[in-house]
Amino acid sequence: MAGLPLPNRVKKSFLFFLVFMYTFVVSTLIINFLMVWTLLIWPFDRKLFRKINYILGYSSWSQFTFVAQWWSGCDIILYIDPKDRLFAGKEHILVLMNHTYEIDWLMLWILAERYGVLGGAKVYGKNMLRYIPLIGWAWYFTECIFLMRDWAKDKKIIHDTMKELLDFPDNYWFTLLLFPEGTRFTAEKHEASLKVAREKGYPEFKHHLLPRTKGFSYTIQALQGKGAVGAIYDIAIGFKGNSVKPTLMNAFRGNTITADLRMKRYEMDSLPKEEEELAKWLRDLFKEKDDLVDEYFKTGKFDLPAFHPPQRPNDLLNWIFWLLVTNVPLYFYLGSIVIAGTITQQLIVVGVVILMAAFSFWMISLTEIQKGSSYGKAAGSNGVKKSE
Repeated sequence: MAGLPLPNRVKKSFLFFLVFMYTFVVSTLIINFLMVWTLLIWPFDRKLFRKINYILGYSSWSQFTFVAQWWSGCDIILYIDPKDRLFAGKEHILVLMNHTYEIDWLMLWILAERYGVLGGAKVYGKNMLRYIPLIGWAWYFTECIFLMRDWAKDKKIIHDTMKELLDFPDNYWFTLLLFPEGTRFTAEKHEASLKVAREKGYPEFKHHLLPRTKGFSYTIQALQGKGAVGAIYDIAIGFKGNSVKPTLMNAFRGNTITADLRMKRYEMDSLPKEEEELAKWLRDLFKEKDDLVDEYFKTGKFDLPAFHPPQRPNDLLNWIFWLLVTNVPLYFYLGSIVIAGTITQQLIVVGVVILMAAFSFWMISLTEIQKGSSYGKAAGSNGVKKSE
């Protein structure tokens, strides 16, 4: 897929980066403000509350898929059984994904955008994520799951959230993303993972960390037999054959990145019922995933038929709308400052631009691999290791 037909020097320009981040920041502030007002609806009609925030969340997050797809020409190839493809974008699901790359989440967002379910994207994340300005606040209103890394507290959080999600409206399908490894893959964390696996007699992985099973098992037990969430989708992701590293900054610089995603569907009620059996099922799944990824590195493709999900214009149109709403008033104001403003006003504008740039780089730095959490440390008073 090709992006917008613009010269590379334009796509790589720092000016576009500032324009995008200004548009995203101001538009998402407006969206956050509207989300606050939807709290008035929550006590009376929770389904309406969710429908509105589904649309508002999409209006913010799709700006990143716009950059990836339309600006940089990023693309995805989906490897999937044709029978499983019949269900894609038509049910509430839990997604399991390996957490190896800085933009694995963005490629999943592109997939969700192409199937029209990006507004329902949810994630298990650290509690501190809810306090990240703009996107963290939006995640809070769209009912993402924020964990404390304390099992006694997290068990209740998962229980209460799953109970709420069971009432989520149909045709506003949600995709709940869980990274069972709990952190991004690094060589240091891989060594810690191998040590735990050897101590406990678990399978050893070459390309993944040993998955943490408690939250997964409890989530499945809370969903089984309820009928709302029909399936689990396991996704393996690879970036073989790209000329640049798969990072968010490279996408902003107009570099085309293509991801291969292998997706396999499992009926929710086909999974084991007991915690230990679910834990073993997850470890076995990751062993299979590890073997598939190992073969992918050798051959450059996964084992299922390849499919190219068609691109929609929705995220492009959404970004054009916000570009006009947020930038036209800005340019009129800047023009007046340049023509008739005082030196003080002009210096203030320069200072704001510098602060905007610093804030933008800080937000992007949160996606870097080295920013991930540690692996295998003790959780705290409950005595449960975080690798379990």
